[in-house]
Amino acid sequence: MKYDLTDAILLGLKRNKRMKLKPSSQSDIATHFGLSKPYVNQLINGRVAPTENTDEWIRKICLYVGVGS
Repeated sequence: MKYDLTDAILLGLKRNKRMKLKPSSQSDIATHFGLSKPYVNQLINGRVAPTENTDEWIRKICLYVGVGS
């Protein structure tokens, strides 16, 4: 079964919340990177134009959540 990054990020956030780790929400991600909450939501759900900058933010979010390498 193949997961996309959205699923991986959301599963990572749920895991962190269950284990009482940070980040456990999209708000935690927005605060950490100094981004707006709606922009983080759009990034995670793939509603942002696919650019080099978008890919970089997704990579950073994955690493922060603990699902990237």
